[in-house]
Amino acid sequence: MAVAPVMTWRRTSGELLAQRLVMPAAVGTAALVFAVVVGARGLMPLVGFALGGFALGTAARQLSLSVRRQGWRGLVGRSNGGMIVHLGVVFIAVALAASQAYVQQTELRLVEGQTATFAGHTFTYVGTNVKLEPNRDTTQVLVEVDGAGPYAPGVSRFQFGSQQVGTPSVRVTPTVDIALSVLALPEAPGEPATIRVTIQPLIVWLWIGGGVMALGTLLAAAGGWRRHTPVSAGPVSSSSATGGSSPPDRDASADAGECRGRRELMPALLTDRLSPSAEHPAP
Repeated sequence: MAVAPVMTWRRTSGELLAQRLVMPAAVGTAALVFAVVVGARGLMPLVGFALGGFALGTAARQLSLSVRRQGWRGLVGRSNGGMIVHLGVVFIAVALAASQAYVQQTELRLVEGQTATFAGHTFTYVGTNVKLEPNRDTTQVLVEVDGAGPYAPGVSRFQFGSQQVGTPSVRVTPTVDIALSVLALPEAPGEPATIRVTIQPLIVWLWIGGGVMALGTLLAAAGGWRRHTPVSAGPVSSSSATGGSSPPDRDASADAGECRGRRELMPALLTDRLSPSAEHPAP
């Protein structure tokens, strides 16, 4: 996916291939360096980030060349729409690598007003809240995350069931998702609540990548619709009606006029060929 877009349909020389891979290689190297600077560790995730940057550079190079030649119309069509789909695949691959390799989880036991710190984030237990609904009662634990919120993970009890169902609450940012879920409610006022905290980076980029893939698919399909849109029939030119030649790029109306001219000339040709004077010329 990273090398194929820069190769020609026929044989590609090593010199040309190396020239075209300069930008992708630079983007891949930059992605690797940036990941290390922000604290990423581990061989496999770093390899994934480097390859993702390499593929991103390849797709960006193709799209920039197309936009430079054709303007924004260069983004429409199967080839360039496919490049946009490539971008979405890169976003999803990098997000999967980061979210699986660097997931962090812990359990916090907090009393009301207490603050705890985990993975560079602060969690403050604000209090509880009870929501009464027609089919269930929900007890929520209100928690502020990094001063924002409060977020309200809870436990629901349905009227016709004895089992309790947990409802998580998630703080979404461009870089990390922080999910909160209740493991144990306070047994009495002033008692602690137990909260599970799950931190996963780049989760939102899974959704962004899916949206980019959908956009690329629409742009690729739009190029196909544009090529196959039928041309409306216009007035027939005089040269076409008399069987004359048409311009090299004839449209549908010229083709129709030529066919009609041939049909009009056909009876006269048959009459000339079948007349006695034509078959038995006078001595």
